[in-house]
Amino acid sequence: MTLTELVAISSHPPSSSGASASPEAYISLHDLHSFTQTSTFKRSCTPANSLAVSPTHIFAAQSDKSVLNVYNRSKNSLETTVPLPEQLTAVTCSSNGGIVAMGTASGRVNIWETSSGRYTSTPLSHLQKITTITMDPTSTFLLTGSLDTNILVWSIPHLLLPSSTKKPSRTLEYHQQPVISILCGHGTGPSALAVSAAADSSVIVWNYQDGSLLRTFSLSAVPTCLALDPVDRGFYVGFSDGSIQQVEFSKVGNRTVELGNGTTTSPGENSGGDGERSYDSPLYRADERHIPIATNGRWSAEGHDSAVTALGVVFQGNYLVAGTESGSVNIWDAATGQLFRTLATYKAPISNVKILPPTGFSDDGIATSQPTVVPPRYHEAVKASSGNQADVDTTLPPVLLQFHSTLNPTPDPFSPTSDLEAIKRDMAYFNSPSTARSTSSVKGDRITITEFKNNEDAEKIETLEKELAAMKERYERLNEVHKQTWEEHTKWVMEVDKEKAEKMKEMGPEGMQE
Repeated sequence: MTLTELVAISSHPPSSSGASASPEAYISLHDLHSFTQTSTFKRSCTPANSLAVSPTHIFAAQSDKSVLNVYNRSKNSLETTVPLPEQLTAVTCSSNGGIVAMGTASGRVNIWETSSGRYTSTPLSHLQKITTITMDPTSTFLLTGSLDTNILVWSIPHLLLPSSTKKPSRTLEYHQQPVISILCGHGTGPSALAVSAAADSSVIVWNYQDGSLLRTFSLSAVPTCLALDPVDRGFYVGFSDGSIQQVEFSKVGNRTVELGNGTTTSPGENSGGDGERSYDSPLYRADERHIPIATNGRWSAEGHDSAVTALGVVFQGNYLVAGTESGSVNIWDAATGQLFRTLATYKAPISNVKILPPTGFSDDGIATSQPTVVPPRYHEAVKASSGNQADVDTTLPPVLLQFHSTLNPTPDPFSPTSDLEAIKRDMAYFNSPSTARSTSSVKGDRITITEFKNNEDAEKIETLEKELAAMKERYERLNEVHKQTWEEHTKWVMEVDKEKAEKMKEMGPEGMQE
């Protein structure tokens, strides 16, 4: 199997040109080895930071509608269109596509479990719309950036808890202008970091797990997009004049470092000793965290003067893919900073560039089933104007069953088909008129039901039975009073009208009531 590397590209025509009807409003996949287009997904006008790609599906928010388009990569077609309560402004997903996180124009975060359809919405946490959203490699943390200059760090397991308060774990608030882009690094544990770019011409490196600022980089202009090296060696930023800047973490600052033999030398200088050195990266120097580092040196090419709108670095880290406002998608050599070639040219601005994980390794031969995407199941409380979070749990209510024998092992007792048949049998049993409240058994199946009411239900039933007995006693008393009243009334009628009294006796109290 040959190694395949794909890049997903989306375009975003201006609204004045009729984005929904424009032929350039689509998503395409290109092979970075053969430089050819492999797939096209139409009917999508996707804004910046609103495209997420999993191994089987593509999730694309639409700029002209409050919907999320879900495309099936194997079928090269639109699988479903998910309507949402409000406009989406940022989208990301986990590496397997099981969780899709969405930022909204009001500052709310939505979480969708694609396998179950469960949908969770947070309160209005950002003061303004969310501009960028990213997920860490372990799908444990979610980071959102906004026009309100803040970055919020969320715990995804906490967000998925039905009873949680849906609040962020911490706030990163050193930027002075709206956040343009934020990306999580590829490391975990102590090496986990995130890089954010803002309109205040700064790029900040964070340890998002403890909320600490690691380094601040001062740029010479406002960045338009951001990309991170595959092994977190540095980052790339694009600018509105078409230039690109590369910043390597190992080359920041000019401070000398301490060697293992007690001497000092500048970064990159040969020690001439035994080679042992306690070199700590300038990125993690605690005493220099709040000292901004000025960056210089940009890549530029002749005729490449359109704003860079999206960036992505290939798996090996040797090439950079850049989309521009003029519609061109170019490949740059990371080692030399030279424009290598043009991958594709569109008639609309490029909004997203997503480098997909390479396929074709030896462990890629394991067969995996095509997952089914279940649309979000909304609750009535999910409204754009609501200030409360909505947590929709689509799991079935628990039924207390005791299994005294195993299920029929033919063909597969743990298959979805067998589970569905068992559920149908149980529902038919409980809904049948002959079902008794006491202990019973199902002879046709190999399942014995010994108890299906918990203690709370038993207490309620006992209370209702007592109330029913009291009502029955009252009814009997009223019935006796009614009979006595009827007899007195008949006697009175006998004295007034004997013929009418005879008819009343024949009809009785029940007949007169009718």
